[in-house]
Amino acid sequence: MPSNGEAPLPQRNHPLGPLRALPYFLLLTCALLAGCLPGGEDDRRLAFAGGVRLDSEGSAEITIVARNVSDRLFAQDDHLDGRGEVFNSAQQLLDRFTQESIAKLTAGEETTVATWQGVLEPDTYVMRWTTARYGGVELEFTLLKRFGVLEVSNVRERQLAPEPAAQSPG
Repeated sequence: MPSNGEAPLPQRNHPLGPLRALPYFLLLTCALLAGCLPGGEDDRRLAFAGGVRLDSEGSAEITIVARNVSDRLFAQDDHLDGRGEVFNSAQQLLDRFTQESIAKLTAGEETTVATWQGVLEPDTYVMRWTTARYGGVELEFTLLKRFGVLEVSNVRERQLAPEPAAQSPG
């Protein structure tokens, strides 16, 4: 009994003691395992695709699109470090282009991450777009001149795997 004459406060012991927090712990654990809460970035996955088109003046435009192929939000990445290179059939490097970041993408969403434009002659070309962490895409295509008009032909696309040491964020 307190010395000031007041009645003691009743003890409120929960019958389950420390187990009363168990449902909250289990709910939090399930949410983390299901990917509902922010967690590691190891499962962030992108698939890249390329496209080639010609404008009316014969200038080629190569577009690189990234798609979030995971089932969760892809957070913005300011260290994408995407690199593109365009080669002709003699394997001469014609140009390079880069993209440093990518915006956030919801599951299944896609966005254009890079565009290259240039004047190309009839020939076969390879455009290679790579990122260390997410892989990339290689696009091989031929430009033909038919009846005085340049057209895109024989487009082949190949996915490039991420670099093994770069898959885990550091």
